[in-house]
Amino acid sequence: MTVEYSLHQVKTCPHLGEKFQPLVKPQLDNPYPFYQLAREAEPIFYSPVFDAYVLTRYDDILSVLKDPVKFSSTNSLQAINNYAPEVIEILSQGFPFISLISSDGELHKRLRTPLIKAFAPDKLKAMEGFIYAIANRLVDSFIGNGCAEILSEFAYPLTLETIFTMYNVPLEKMAQVKQCGSSTTSLFSSHSTPEQQIKYARDYVALQHVMADLVEQHRQQPANNFISEVLENSDLNTGEIVSLLCEMVLAGHKTTANLIGNSLKILLEHPQLWQKICHEQSLIPAVLEEVLRYDTPAPSMSRISTEEVSLAGMILPKGSRILMMYASAHHDESHFSNSEMFELERFQDTTSNHIAFGHGMHHCTGSNLARREARIALEVLTQRLPNLKLRPNQEFARVPAMLNRGYVSLELEWNIA
Repeated sequence: MTVEYSLHQVKTCPHLGEKFQPLVKPQLDNPYPFYQLAREAEPIFYSPVFDAYVLTRYDDILSVLKDPVKFSSTNSLQAINNYAPEVIEILSQGFPFISLISSDGELHKRLRTPLIKAFAPDKLKAMEGFIYAIANRLVDSFIGNGCAEILSEFAYPLTLETIFTMYNVPLEKMAQVKQCGSSTTSLFSSHSTPEQQIKYARDYVALQHVMADLVEQHRQQPANNFISEVLENSDLNTGEIVSLLCEMVLAGHKTTANLIGNSLKILLEHPQLWQKICHEQSLIPAVLEEVLRYDTPAPSMSRISTEEVSLAGMILPKGSRILMMYASAHHDESHFSNSEMFELERFQDTTSNHIAFGHGMHHCTGSNLARREARIALEVLTQRLPNLKLRPNQEFARVPAMLNRGYVSLELEWNIA
Protein backbone atom coordinates (compact mmCIF):
# COMPACT_ATOMS: atom_id res chain seq x y z
CA MET A 1 0.00 0.00 0.00
CA THR A 2 1.39 3.38 -0.99
CA VAL A 3 0.22 6.56 0.72
CA GLU A 4 0.62 9.84 -1.12
CA TYR A 5 0.89 13.19 0.62
CA SER A 6 0.46 16.52 -1.14
CA LEU A 7 2.14 19.82 -0.39
CA HIS A 8 -1.37 21.32 -0.30
CA GLN A 9 -2.19 19.11 2.68
CA VAL A 10 0.81 20.40 4.59
CA LYS A 11 0.31 24.07 3.75
CA THR A 12 -3.33 24.00 4.84
CA CYS A 13 -2.58 21.95 7.95
CA PRO A 14 1.07 22.66 8.86
CA HIS A 15 1.46 20.02 11.55
CA LEU A 16 3.55 17.37 9.88
CA GLY A 17 4.70 16.15 13.30
CA GLU A 18 1.23 14.83 14.01
CA LYS A 19 1.35 12.80 10.81
CA PHE A 20 4.71 11.27 11.69
CA GLN A 21 3.89 7.70 12.78
CA PRO A 22 6.89 5.55 11.75
CA LEU A 23 6.09 2.63 14.06
CA VAL A 24 2.68 1.85 12.57
CA LYS A 25 1.43 1.13 9.07
CA PRO A 26 1.59 2.48 6.42
CA GLN A 27 4.77 4.38 7.37
CA LEU A 28 6.23 1.33 9.10
CA ASP A 29 6.15 -0.54 5.77
CA ASN A 30 7.11 2.38 3.54
CA PRO A 31 8.16 5.67 5.18
CA TYR A 32 9.81 7.10 2.08
CA PRO A 33 6.84 9.01 0.56
CA PHE A 34 6.39 10.77 3.92
CA TYR A 35 10.09 11.62 4.10
CA GLN A 36 10.00 13.07 0.59
CA LEU A 37 7.12 15.31 1.61
CA ALA A 38 8.96 16.39 4.76
CA ARG A 39 12.16 17.26 2.88
CA GLU A 40 10.18 19.42 0.47
CA ALA A 41 7.64 21.04 2.80
CA GLU A 42 8.86 20.90 6.41
CA PRO A 43 12.44 19.60 6.66
CA ILE A 44 12.38 19.92 10.43
CA PHE A 45 9.28 19.44 12.55
CA TYR A 46 8.37 18.63 16.15
CA SER A 47 7.05 15.14 16.87
CA PRO A 48 4.92 14.87 20.02
CA VAL A 49 5.17 11.07 19.82
CA PHE A 50 8.95 11.16 20.30
CA ASP A 51 9.22 14.56 22.01
CA ALA A 52 11.88 15.41 19.45
CA TYR A 53 12.56 17.59 16.45
CA VAL A 54 12.71 15.38 13.37
CA LEU A 55 15.37 16.28 10.80
CA THR A 56 15.03 14.92 7.25
CA ARG A 57 17.49 16.52 4.80
CA TYR A 58 20.95 15.11 4.15
CA ASP A 59 22.87 18.39 4.51
CA ASP A 60 21.13 19.35 7.74
CA ILE A 61 21.77 15.94 9.29
CA LEU A 62 25.41 16.02 8.24
CA SER A 63 25.81 19.47 9.84
CA VAL A 64 24.60 18.01 13.15
CA LEU A 65 26.92 15.00 12.90
CA LYS A 66 29.87 17.32 12.22
CA ASP A 67 29.30 19.42 15.35
CA PRO A 68 29.43 17.23 18.49
CA VAL A 69 29.91 20.33 20.66
CA LYS A 70 26.51 21.86 19.88
CA PHE A 71 24.83 18.50 19.31
CA SER A 72 25.72 16.03 22.05
CA SER A 73 25.36 12.26 22.08
CA THR A 74 25.28 12.11 25.89
CA ASN A 75 21.96 10.66 27.07
CA SER A 76 20.77 10.65 23.45
CA LEU A 77 19.52 7.06 23.56
CA GLN A 78 15.98 6.59 24.82
CA ALA A 79 14.77 3.29 26.25
CA ILE A 80 11.98 1.80 24.15
CA ASN A 81 10.32 0.32 27.27
CA ASN A 82 9.26 1.69 30.64
CA TYR A 83 10.91 -0.80 32.95
CA ALA A 84 9.11 -2.22 35.95
CA PRO A 85 10.76 -1.81 39.41
CA GLU A 86 11.64 -5.52 39.40
CA VAL A 87 13.58 -5.04 36.17
CA ILE A 88 15.52 -2.09 37.59
CA GLU A 89 16.36 -4.18 40.66
CA ILE A 90 17.67 -7.03 38.50
CA LEU A 91 19.75 -4.65 36.37
CA SER A 92 21.28 -3.15 39.53
CA GLN A 93 22.88 -6.55 40.19
CA GLY A 94 25.02 -6.08 37.09
CA PHE A 95 27.53 -3.43 36.05
CA PRO A 96 26.59 0.25 35.57
CA PHE A 97 25.56 1.09 32.01
CA ILE A 98 28.28 2.98 30.13
CA SER A 99 27.80 3.64 26.42
CA LEU A 100 30.16 4.45 23.58
CA ILE A 101 27.19 5.50 21.43
CA SER A 102 25.74 7.94 23.98
CA SER A 103 28.95 9.50 25.28
CA ASP A 104 31.08 12.49 24.31
CA GLY A 105 34.47 14.03 25.04
CA GLU A 106 37.17 12.23 26.95
CA LEU A 107 34.96 9.33 28.00
CA HIS A 108 34.03 8.66 24.38
CA LYS A 109 37.69 8.85 23.35
CA ARG A 110 38.72 6.41 26.10
CA LEU A 111 36.04 3.94 25.07
CA ARG A 112 36.60 4.31 21.33
CA THR A 113 40.41 4.20 21.04
CA PRO A 114 40.95 0.52 21.91
CA LEU A 115 38.14 -0.54 19.55
CA ILE A 116 39.74 1.27 16.62
CA LYS A 117 42.92 -0.74 17.17
CA ALA A 118 41.01 -3.99 17.70
CA PHE A 119 39.13 -3.44 14.41
CA ALA A 120 42.26 -2.67 12.36
CA PRO A 121 42.16 -4.06 8.78
CA ASP A 122 44.62 -6.86 9.50
CA LYS A 123 42.59 -7.95 12.53
CA LEU A 124 39.38 -8.04 10.48
CA LYS A 125 41.07 -9.98 7.69
CA ALA A 126 42.13 -12.61 10.21
CA MET A 127 38.49 -13.07 11.26
CA GLU A 128 37.26 -14.07 7.79
CA GLY A 129 38.10 -17.76 8.19
CA PHE A 130 35.86 -18.34 11.20
CA ILE A 131 33.05 -16.15 9.75
CA TYR A 132 33.01 -18.34 6.61
CA ALA A 133 33.04 -21.44 8.84
CA ILE A 134 30.05 -20.23 10.88
CA ALA A 135 28.10 -19.25 7.75
CA ASN A 136 28.70 -22.61 6.07
CA ARG A 137 27.84 -24.56 9.22
CA LEU A 138 24.54 -22.67 9.50
CA VAL A 139 23.70 -23.41 5.86
CA ASP A 140 24.56 -27.08 6.43
CA SER A 141 21.90 -27.19 9.16
CA PHE A 142 19.01 -26.31 6.81
CA ILE A 143 20.11 -26.80 3.19
CA GLY A 144 18.44 -30.22 3.01
CA ASN A 145 15.07 -28.83 4.09
CA GLY A 146 14.39 -26.81 0.94
CA CYS A 147 13.24 -23.83 3.03
CA ALA A 148 14.29 -21.66 5.98
CA GLU A 149 13.30 -18.63 7.98
CA ILE A 150 16.57 -17.01 7.06
CA LEU A 151 16.73 -14.41 9.84
CA SER A 152 16.42 -16.76 12.82
CA GLU A 153 18.24 -19.66 11.15
CA PHE A 154 21.08 -17.75 9.51
CA ALA A 155 21.41 -13.95 9.82
CA TYR A 156 20.93 -13.59 13.58
CA PRO A 157 23.04 -16.57 14.67
CA LEU A 158 25.78 -15.65 12.18
CA THR A 159 26.23 -12.14 13.54
CA LEU A 160 25.86 -13.14 17.19
CA GLU A 161 28.22 -16.11 17.00
CA THR A 162 30.77 -14.00 15.14
CA ILE A 163 30.87 -11.53 18.03
CA PHE A 164 31.17 -14.25 20.67
CA THR A 165 33.87 -16.07 18.71
CA MET A 166 35.79 -12.78 18.67
CA TYR A 167 35.40 -12.72 22.46
CA ASN A 168 36.76 -16.28 22.67
CA VAL A 169 33.65 -17.59 24.42
CA PRO A 170 34.22 -21.31 25.15
CA LEU A 171 32.22 -23.64 22.90
CA GLU A 172 30.45 -25.24 25.87
CA LYS A 173 29.07 -21.81 26.84
CA MET A 174 28.21 -20.63 23.34
CA ALA A 175 24.53 -21.71 23.37
CA GLN A 176 23.89 -20.06 26.76
CA VAL A 177 25.70 -16.87 25.78
CA LYS A 178 23.90 -16.64 22.44
CA GLN A 179 20.57 -16.85 24.30
CA CYS A 180 21.69 -14.10 26.67
CA GLY A 181 22.81 -12.01 23.69
CA SER A 182 19.42 -12.34 22.03
CA SER A 183 17.71 -11.34 25.28
CA THR A 184 20.01 -8.32 25.61
CA THR A 185 19.01 -7.09 22.17
CA SER A 186 15.32 -7.61 22.95
CA LEU A 187 15.56 -5.83 26.32
CA PHE A 188 16.87 -2.60 24.83
CA SER A 189 15.40 -2.49 21.33
CA SER A 190 12.02 -4.29 21.29
CA HIS A 191 8.68 -3.71 22.96
CA SER A 192 8.14 -6.42 25.58
CA THR A 193 5.83 -7.40 28.42
CA PRO A 194 6.91 -7.00 32.09
CA GLU A 195 7.39 -10.76 32.30
CA GLN A 196 9.60 -10.76 29.22
CA GLN A 197 11.57 -7.78 30.55
CA ILE A 198 12.35 -9.66 33.76
CA LYS A 199 13.66 -12.66 31.81
CA TYR A 200 15.64 -10.43 29.43
CA ALA A 201 17.12 -8.45 32.34
CA ARG A 202 18.27 -11.63 34.08
CA ASP A 203 19.88 -12.83 30.86
CA TYR A 204 21.55 -9.44 30.35
CA VAL A 205 23.06 -9.49 33.84
CA ALA A 206 24.17 -13.09 33.25
CA LEU A 207 25.83 -11.97 30.02
CA GLN A 208 27.60 -9.15 31.87
CA HIS A 209 29.00 -11.62 34.39
CA VAL A 210 30.16 -14.00 31.66
CA MET A 211 31.91 -11.06 29.96
CA ALA A 212 33.48 -10.00 33.27
CA ASP A 213 34.84 -13.52 33.78
CA LEU A 214 36.31 -13.47 30.28
CA VAL A 215 37.94 -10.08 30.90
CA GLU A 216 39.54 -11.32 34.13
CA GLN A 217 40.73 -14.52 32.43
CA HIS A 218 42.38 -12.44 29.72
CA ARG A 219 43.99 -10.18 32.30
CA GLN A 220 45.60 -13.26 33.83
CA GLN A 221 46.34 -15.07 30.56
CA PRO A 222 46.54 -12.70 27.57
CA ALA A 223 45.83 -14.20 24.17
CA ASN A 224 45.91 -13.08 20.57
CA ASN A 225 42.24 -12.06 20.41
CA PHE A 226 39.82 -9.16 20.66
CA ILE A 227 39.51 -8.86 24.46
CA SER A 228 43.27 -9.00 24.97
CA GLU A 229 43.65 -6.32 22.30
CA VAL A 230 41.25 -4.04 24.18
CA LEU A 231 43.01 -4.70 27.49
CA GLU A 232 46.42 -4.02 25.99
CA ASN A 233 45.42 -0.71 24.40
CA SER A 234 43.36 0.89 27.16
CA ASP A 235 43.19 1.83 30.82
CA LEU A 236 39.53 0.82 31.03
CA ASN A 237 38.37 -0.98 34.15
CA THR A 238 36.47 -4.27 34.06
CA GLY A 239 33.04 -2.61 34.26
CA GLU A 240 33.81 -0.29 31.35
CA ILE A 241 35.08 -3.14 29.19
CA VAL A 242 32.03 -5.26 30.06
CA SER A 243 29.79 -2.37 28.98
CA LEU A 244 31.68 -2.08 25.69
CA LEU A 245 31.45 -5.81 24.99
CA CYS A 246 27.72 -5.88 25.72
CA GLU A 247 27.08 -2.76 23.65
CA MET A 248 28.80 -4.43 20.71
CA VAL A 249 26.25 -7.23 21.02
CA LEU A 250 23.47 -4.62 20.89
CA ALA A 251 24.94 -2.53 18.09
CA GLY A 252 26.47 -5.28 15.99
CA HIS A 253 23.97 -8.11 16.25
CA LYS A 254 20.59 -6.94 15.02
CA THR A 255 21.79 -4.17 12.67
CA THR A 256 24.07 -6.49 10.70
CA ALA A 257 21.44 -9.24 10.64
CA ASN A 258 18.95 -6.73 9.24
CA LEU A 259 21.47 -5.65 6.61
CA ILE A 260 21.63 -9.29 5.47
CA GLY A 261 17.84 -9.67 5.58
CA ASN A 262 17.08 -6.39 3.80
CA SER A 263 19.63 -7.29 1.11
CA LEU A 264 18.03 -10.69 0.49
CA LYS A 265 14.52 -9.23 0.32
CA ILE A 266 15.52 -6.60 -2.24
CA LEU A 267 17.59 -8.95 -4.40
CA LEU A 268 15.11 -11.83 -4.37
CA GLU A 269 12.18 -9.55 -5.20
CA HIS A 270 14.06 -8.96 -8.45
CA PRO A 271 15.46 -12.40 -9.36
CA GLN A 272 17.57 -10.96 -12.16
CA LEU A 273 19.55 -9.01 -9.53
CA TRP A 274 20.09 -12.14 -7.46
CA GLN A 275 21.28 -14.06 -10.50
CA LYS A 276 23.60 -11.22 -11.44
CA ILE A 277 25.45 -11.34 -8.12
CA CYS A 278 25.46 -15.15 -8.23
CA HIS A 279 27.47 -14.86 -11.45
CA GLU A 280 29.45 -11.76 -10.40
CA GLN A 281 30.24 -11.97 -6.70
CA SER A 282 32.59 -9.02 -7.08
CA LEU A 283 29.45 -6.84 -7.14
CA ILE A 284 28.47 -7.80 -3.59
CA PRO A 285 30.35 -5.02 -1.73
CA ALA A 286 28.75 -2.33 -3.92
CA VAL A 287 25.35 -3.99 -3.56
CA LEU A 288 25.64 -3.81 0.21
CA GLU A 289 26.47 -0.11 0.07
CA GLU A 290 23.34 0.47 -1.99
CA VAL A 291 21.23 -1.52 0.50
CA LEU A 292 22.68 0.61 3.31
CA ARG A 293 21.44 3.64 1.39
CA TYR A 294 18.18 2.40 -0.11
CA ASP A 295 16.71 0.58 2.91
CA THR A 296 19.16 1.22 5.71
CA PRO A 297 19.02 -1.08 8.75
CA ALA A 298 20.02 1.95 10.88
CA PRO A 299 17.27 4.48 10.02
CA SER A 300 17.79 7.10 12.75
CA MET A 301 19.93 8.45 15.56
CA SER A 302 19.46 11.18 18.14
CA ARG A 303 21.40 14.16 19.47
CA ILE A 304 20.74 16.72 22.23
CA SER A 305 21.39 20.44 21.65
CA THR A 306 23.77 21.88 24.24
CA GLU A 307 22.75 25.48 23.52
CA GLU A 308 20.15 27.39 21.53
CA VAL A 309 20.75 26.51 17.88
CA SER A 310 19.43 27.38 14.45
CA LEU A 311 18.72 24.30 12.37
CA ALA A 312 16.98 24.04 8.99
CA GLY A 313 15.50 27.52 9.50
CA MET A 314 14.15 26.84 13.01
CA ILE A 315 15.45 28.05 16.37
CA LEU A 316 15.69 25.19 18.87
CA PRO A 317 16.14 25.74 22.61
CA LYS A 318 18.96 24.21 24.63
CA GLY A 319 18.23 20.62 25.57
CA SER A 320 16.19 19.84 22.46
CA ARG A 321 16.21 16.23 21.28
CA ILE A 322 16.92 15.98 17.54
CA LEU A 323 15.93 12.82 15.70
CA MET A 324 18.09 12.51 12.59
CA MET A 325 16.34 10.41 9.97
CA TYR A 326 19.17 8.74 8.08
CA ALA A 327 16.55 6.84 6.09
CA SER A 328 15.24 10.14 4.73
CA ALA A 329 18.70 11.60 4.08
CA HIS A 330 19.53 8.57 1.93
CA HIS A 331 16.63 9.38 -0.39
CA ASP A 332 17.50 13.08 -0.70
CA GLU A 333 17.55 13.79 -4.44
CA SER A 334 20.09 16.57 -3.97
CA HIS A 335 22.66 13.87 -3.14
CA PHE A 336 21.34 10.67 -4.71
CA SER A 337 19.98 10.75 -8.25
CA ASN A 338 17.03 8.42 -8.87
CA SER A 339 16.96 8.03 -5.12
CA GLU A 340 13.80 5.91 -5.10
CA MET A 341 15.43 3.35 -7.40
CA PHE A 342 17.65 0.52 -6.20
CA GLU A 343 20.69 0.63 -8.47
CA LEU A 344 22.90 -2.43 -8.21
CA GLU A 345 26.05 -0.67 -9.36
CA ARG A 346 25.46 2.81 -7.90
CA PHE A 347 28.61 2.55 -5.77
CA GLN A 348 30.59 0.16 -7.96
CA ASP A 349 33.04 2.81 -9.15
CA THR A 350 32.57 5.52 -6.55
CA THR A 351 32.90 5.80 -2.79
CA SER A 352 29.58 5.55 -0.98
CA ASN A 353 28.35 8.76 0.64
CA HIS A 354 25.55 7.35 2.76
CA ILE A 355 25.61 7.93 6.53
CA ALA A 356 24.23 4.58 7.68
CA PHE A 357 27.21 4.21 10.02
CA GLY A 358 27.18 7.81 11.17
CA HIS A 359 29.93 10.36 10.57
CA GLY A 360 32.94 11.87 12.30
CA MET A 361 33.84 10.99 15.88
CA HIS A 362 30.72 8.79 16.20
CA HIS A 363 31.25 6.87 12.97
CA CYS A 364 30.55 3.24 13.86
CA THR A 365 33.77 1.50 14.91
CA GLY A 366 32.38 -1.87 13.82
CA SER A 367 31.22 -0.75 10.37
CA ASN A 368 33.85 -2.72 8.46
CA LEU A 369 33.12 -5.85 10.49
CA ALA A 370 29.42 -5.47 9.59
CA ARG A 371 30.30 -5.08 5.92
CA ARG A 372 32.55 -8.13 6.07
CA GLU A 373 29.92 -10.31 7.76
CA ALA A 374 27.24 -9.29 5.27
CA ARG A 375 29.57 -9.81 2.29
CA ILE A 376 30.51 -13.30 3.49
CA ALA A 377 26.83 -14.11 4.15
CA LEU A 378 25.87 -13.22 0.56
CA GLU A 379 28.92 -14.98 -0.88
CA VAL A 380 28.06 -18.22 0.92
CA LEU A 381 24.36 -18.05 0.01
CA THR A 382 25.01 -17.27 -3.67
CA GLN A 383 27.53 -20.12 -3.87
CA ARG A 384 25.43 -22.73 -2.11
CA LEU A 385 21.85 -21.65 -2.88
CA PRO A 386 21.88 -19.93 -6.28
CA ASN A 387 18.21 -20.88 -6.84
CA LEU A 388 17.11 -19.13 -3.65
CA LYS A 389 13.71 -17.39 -3.80
CA LEU A 390 11.12 -15.78 -1.55
CA ARG A 391 8.38 -18.11 -0.34
CA PRO A 392 5.12 -17.00 -2.01
CA ASN A 393 2.17 -15.53 -0.10
CA GLN A 394 4.08 -14.53 3.03
CA GLU A 395 3.56 -11.29 4.94
CA PHE A 396 6.64 -9.08 5.00
CA ALA A 397 6.03 -7.57 8.42
CA ARG A 398 8.44 -4.93 9.67
CA VAL A 399 9.80 -4.75 13.22
CA PRO A 400 8.45 -1.54 14.84
CA ALA A 401 11.70 0.08 15.99
CA MET A 402 13.45 3.41 15.45
CA LEU A 403 17.09 2.34 15.65
CA ASN A 404 16.72 -0.77 13.50
CA ARG A 405 14.84 -1.43 10.25
CA GLY A 406 14.23 -5.03 9.34
CA TYR A 407 11.68 -7.81 9.01
CA VAL A 408 9.99 -9.91 11.67
CA SER A 409 10.69 -12.95 9.50
CA LEU A 410 11.82 -13.75 5.97
CA GLU A 411 10.84 -17.15 4.59
CA LEU A 412 12.99 -18.43 1.71
CA GLU A 413 12.88 -21.63 -0.31
CA TRP A 414 14.93 -23.44 -2.95
CA ASN A 415 14.93 -26.61 -5.01
CA ILE A 416 16.73 -29.56 -3.46
CA ALA A 417 19.03 -31.22 -5.96
